[in-house]
Amino acid sequence: MKENQAKGLACQIMDLSEQAMIVIRKNDYSVVYANAKARAIFGEDIASITCYRMVEGEDTPCKACPFQMNEMNAEQIVERYLRSFDQTVQIKVTPLVWEDGEDTLVYTILDSDELLLAKMNLEARAQSYEEQLRLSGELYQTVVSQLRTMVFEYNVEQNTFYISPLFQEKFGITEIHNVDFLLDEQAKNLIYEPDQDIYQMLFADREDDFREVTCRLRMKNGQLVWYRICIQYIRNDEGKTVRVIGTLKDVDEATRSYETLRYRSEYDTLTNIPNVNRFYVDAGRMIEEDETRHFAIISFDIDKFKLINDLFGMNTGDEVLKHIADVLRMKAPESSMYCRVHSDMFLLCVSYNRRGDLIRLVEKLRKAIYKNEFSFDVNTTYGIYLVTDITIPINLMCDRATLAARTVKGNAMNFCAFYDEQYRTEILKNTEIEQDMNAAISGKQFLMYLQPKYNLVTGKICGAEVLSRWKHPVKGLIQPNDFIPLFERNGFILRLDEYMWEEACRTLARWRDEGRDPVPLSVNISRYHIQHNDLVGAWKHLIKKYNIPTSYLTLEITETFFYDSKDLYDVLEQLQAMGFRLEVDDFGAGYSSLNMIRQIPVDTIKIDKDFLDKKLATDKGKIVISHTIAMAKDLKLDVVAEGVETKEHVDFLKSSSCDIAQGFFFAKPMPVDEFEKIYFEEDI
Repeated sequence: MKENQAKGLACQIMDLSEQAMIVIRKNDYSVVYANAKARAIFGEDIASITCYRMVEGEDTPCKACPFQMNEMNAEQIVERYLRSFDQTVQIKVTPLVWEDGEDTLVYTILDSDELLLAKMNLEARAQSYEEQLRLSGELYQTVVSQLRTMVFEYNVEQNTFYISPLFQEKFGITEIHNVDFLLDEQAKNLIYEPDQDIYQMLFADREDDFREVTCRLRMKNGQLVWYRICIQYIRNDEGKTVRVIGTLKDVDEATRSYETLRYRSEYDTLTNIPNVNRFYVDAGRMIEEDETRHFAIISFDIDKFKLINDLFGMNTGDEVLKHIADVLRMKAPESSMYCRVHSDMFLLCVSYNRRGDLIRLVEKLRKAIYKNEFSFDVNTTYGIYLVTDITIPINLMCDRATLAARTVKGNAMNFCAFYDEQYRTEILKNTEIEQDMNAAISGKQFLMYLQPKYNLVTGKICGAEVLSRWKHPVKGLIQPNDFIPLFERNGFILRLDEYMWEEACRTLARWRDEGRDPVPLSVNISRYHIQHNDLVGAWKHLIKKYNIPTSYLTLEITETFFYDSKDLYDVLEQLQAMGFRLEVDDFGAGYSSLNMIRQIPVDTIKIDKDFLDKKLATDKGKIVISHTIAMAKDLKLDVVAEGVETKEHVDFLKSSSCDIAQGFFFAKPMPVDEFEKIYFEEDI
């Protein structure tokens, strides 16, 4: 009973469809059920025949049946030429379990309207012209009821016109005197002006008798609605046109959905300029099709755009991006292509004669972007790739331009660079590293090294900084400068940092379990953990897992974080409340001040090596460092100096009352077992 009810429900759903739907047994291709639209096309007796009898009028299966498959587990769409209709249609085939678990296929003819018109055309040709006229009323009724479509007709010999009543309801038109609406007095304003060229394709000088376009029509209330317009020419035995039948079908919802999706797939919705997908297609085609011109790809982005978002808000950042899009519209050469890639990154493809042309264009764009009404500076950095080999994929050309831009990022004296082949070597090197990085984590190829920190008063080890080294099975030991910057760009630094944190916690727990007095370890915190991770939750988990006190660990945060993240302060307060010691790394490398340090929850500042080298070179510099250390002491902060390499460094730091030093003068970073030998032997 339930199965019959289910079958009845399926039939009801199919009857509501505007497409012809036929259910066919998979084993013998007999028709189980056909909805109303299918019966209108193939006849009321369809349920008593097989699909090959229905479609081709044959008594045996089609020789090239597209549905004879060993297994039909997924929906598919195929094109099929129906010889009996002289029409090619698309058929969607969907597997369906019918009554009693019977395997069936549901054929949905996606071109049902055209097939019904083709049937009417064939029937009309089969009748005498007088019979055609007699049947015209019945044909119109069939079209209107089955297609739910507006109909119009021109009888050539009698010079008479017909339109269905829906014309008056939708368009306010009661009669027409030309099937070409643009030539009809009442209907001439029906076609939306920008779509008239498309509409006129219906009446172009062509040999085919069936024509179709989709364009916008103006309703009587002024609203623009998408309609699919079909024209069918019916000819007599001599090939002379005797009737023209037209249909209008409302496809507004489907067309607007498609147009919206297409726009979103090709354009950036914030700036309304092309996105990178559209750029790749258009720029790639332009480069390939015009070999007479020289082309270049220009990549640029905004300096410190994240800082703009953090300080002035995301809405202001969006306005900056819109401003840049406006500059591109006004200043980019007419024949150029441009797009927004993502965030604050943009691309251009331009032709040029000399390199100087490109430099002048970049300067013009940069000045126009800088000239704005914002209360802050908007500076941009550019990379240029000169196209010399058009067989290189467009996305790789853009990558090379972007790589060139990175070489001058943060350089106040230079804002533009041309791609050099040495960058390609770097790309290949980075690609190899990225291919190996996941296996390196699972294969425990990343090693924990420790660099001792020395108390400048006692001369003994008082801590160590955790550093990573990559022991590659083929390339050997890879230094951090060769992979850390790349990992920070691609986000893999999150996994590496957490791996090193766990190694540090595991080592501290082992020392404790062995009865040794653990030395505090310092670990680095990447900016990505503030932005993309639950940093507090991650550390709570590790402390609980290894049952170690937070006093064993110092968390090092780079100085520039305090300008890049408004969430950092809250996170630091939570970590400090848990008992972690917090240290500002690379102090003096950026724009920090002791006044800023006074306002944030930290325990230690670590003086940057470059800051130490530069300041110690002059007497004034030495005064700056001495006063910096003294003021830090006044703020109850410990001071660590890193990069200490000479006795001069050590003597000066001792005289300035610096607490702790770390650097090659004392010890280089070393494997854990070597560190254990010098530290624990030192304690004996």
